[in-house]
Amino acid sequence: MDRAAYLQQLHAKFSVPRATVVDLVERAAGLTADTVQRLTHGDENEVYRVALTNGSAVFARIRFPDTPVGMVRNEAWAMQRARAAGVPAPEVLAVETLHDGENERPAMVVTEVPGQQLDRLLATLSAPERARAMTDAGRILRLLHSVRTPSAGRPDSGGNWLDADVYRERYIAARMAECERLPEAGFTVPEIDQAIALLRETPECSDPVLCHGDVSPVHLFVDSELRVCGLIDWGLWRGGTAIEELANVAFVNSESDTAAIFAGLGVTDDDPDFRRLVTLSIVPQAIAAIGWFIQSGQTAMLGPHVATLHRALDDLGRME
Repeated sequence: MDRAAYLQQLHAKFSVPRATVVDLVERAAGLTADTVQRLTHGDENEVYRVALTNGSAVFARIRFPDTPVGMVRNEAWAMQRARAAGVPAPEVLAVETLHDGENERPAMVVTEVPGQQLDRLLATLSAPERARAMTDAGRILRLLHSVRTPSAGRPDSGGNWLDADVYRERYIAARMAECERLPEAGFTVPEIDQAIALLRETPECSDPVLCHGDVSPVHLFVDSELRVCGLIDWGLWRGGTAIEELANVAFVNSESDTAAIFAGLGVTDDDPDFRRLVTLSIVPQAIAAIGWFIQSGQTAMLGPHVATLHRALDDLGRME
C-alpha cells in the first residue's frame, strides 16, 4: 500500500461533525469561523484548517480515539517552551477533550504560522537560496536545543518522566524488537546482527534538550527573505540529545540540505567521532521507520528507509 491509500483508509474511520469543530475553534479563538477545510496528511490527528472572519486561520488537531489528553497537553508544553526560546512554533490556543459518540478525543487548536511552506518553494529556489533557508533552519534548531528537558523521551499522560537511563534501555529494547521485521525488508542475518550490536551502543542522554523530531522542508515555513518563520507539527517532539536531532536531520533531508542545517547550528561532520555518533543515531531511527511502515502496511514507503539503514550500516562498518 502507498502512503496516499493508507491515509485515505485511516482518515475514513474518523469524522468529527463540522459543528463540533466550529464550536471548538470559535471558543478557542474568540472569533467566528468562516470556512472549514479538512486535511488528511498525518497518522495521529484529524486536522481541520478553519478560516476566521477576520482573515486569520487556525488549525484544529483532534487526536484519534484512545489518546490520553495528557499526551496532547505535553505536546502543547513542548511548543510553549520552544516559543519562549524564540522558536517560531504555532501558538497553542486551547487543549480540550471532545466527546465523539462513546469516545473521548483530545483536541488542540493552534494558530497558523506565517510565510510559505519551504517544501513547496524548493523547486523555485537556486542552490544558494536553498542553502540560505536551510542554514536558517539550523539557527532555529540552535534556539530549540537551548531548552533543557527534565529527562529523555516524553512524559506519560500524567506528566511524569522516566529516568534517562531507564528510558534508554526501553528505547533500545523497542528497537531490538523491531529488528524482527528487518528480514521482511530484505536484510540479511549478518546485517541484523550488526544492527543489534550497534543499538547497544546508543549514547546515553545525560543532558537532554528539547528536540522537534522531524525538521524537514514540509514542516518549515519561510518569509520572503527565506528566514524560517514557522516550525510546525510537533507530534514527534521529545527530550533527547542534539546528536539525535542531527541524525534525524540527516535521515530526512538531502546531504546538501543537511550540511547547510549543520552550518546554521555551527557544527560540521569533519570530526570522525562526531560523524560516527550521528550515523550511529540514524540506525535506530531507520529501524523504527522500517518497522512502522511494515506494521502499518505501507510497504511502498520502505525503499528510502531501507537504503538509509544499509548506508548507515556500511558507513559504520568502515569506521571500525
